[in-house]
Amino acid sequence: MTIIVPTDFSENARFAANYACELAESKGHNIHLLHCYTSSSIGENKGEGTNNPTLLADQKIQELQTQLLKSHPDLHISIECSRSLIIDKLTELSQSGKYALIVMGASGASKLQPLYYGSTTVAVASKSEVPVIVIPNQSFSFKIDHVALLTNFKSEELDTLKEFQEIIAIPNDLTLIHVYKENQKPENVKEDLDSWAYNIREMGSINQVRTITEAINKEDVELDSVPEVVAKVIAEANPQIVLITPSRKTFFERLFRSSVSKEIALELSKPAFFDKI
Repeated sequence: MTIIVPTDFSENARFAANYACELAESKGHNIHLLHCYTSSSIGENKGEGTNNPTLLADQKIQELQTQLLKSHPDLHISIECSRSLIIDKLTELSQSGKYALIVMGASGASKLQPLYYGSTTVAVASKSEVPVIVIPNQSFSFKIDHVALLTNFKSEELDTLKEFQEIIAIPNDLTLIHVYKENQKPENVKEDLDSWAYNIREMGSINQVRTITEAINKEDVELDSVPEVVAKVIAEANPQIVLITPSRKTFFERLFRSSVSKEIALELSKPAFFDKI
C-alpha cells in the first residue's frame, strides 16, 4: 500500500512527511510525495553549468525525497509535481484505488494563510475516498498505543475503528469520548457509554477500553460549545491519535477555524485520523 504525502516544503509539511515515513516503515507501506505548483514554487532554478532549467518545486521535491531516504533508506518514495489544485488532485488520487491513506500537515508555510489546514483540510477529508491523517504543527513520532474515538454510539464508529486497525495497527488502549448536553442525566449517559464500550471489547482485538464523558456547561465561559469541550477532553485524555468518523467531520470544522464567540483559534492538539467518506 502507498501513503500520499502532500507538501509545500514548509516545516509543517515536513512534520507530516516524517510521521508518514515512520508509519510506512512500521507497516511496510510506500510513500508518494505530492506537490501542487503555487506561484512561489513555480519559479525556475537554472543552477550552475546547465542549459536545462528546472522549476524550483521540482528541485525541492527531489531534495525532500533524498533527505527522507537518508533517514528511512528502506522505504520506496516516489515523487510528483502537479499543476492541479491540491483538493482536486488529492480527490483524484484517492479515487484511483492505488493509495491507502493521505497524511497531511496541519497548515502550510504560514498559519495566517493556511494551505492545508482549515477549509482545505476539511474539504480533502470530506471528499477523499481513503482515510486522511492530519498532523498538527509540531513534530510527532508515530505511536498508536493509546487511541481515542469520539462516540455518539453510531455503528459507523465501529467501521472507523476497523478501518484504522486494518491500515494502521491495533492499539493497546482505546479511550471513548462522549460529550453530552447538560440536560441529559449523567447516569443514563454512563450506561449508554459502558454498553458501547462492552460492544467494542467484544470485538476482541483491543486490550483495554476506557470511557470519558463530559457535559457541556454553558455557565463556563471558557467552554461555550461542544468543540471547545471536546478539545479540552482530548488534551486531558492525551491519546496519540484521535479517530473521527465521517459523520463527525462537519462537527470538527469548527476546530479548524476561529471561534466566533471568543476570537481564538482552536486547533486539534493531536494527530487525527479522518475516516473515508
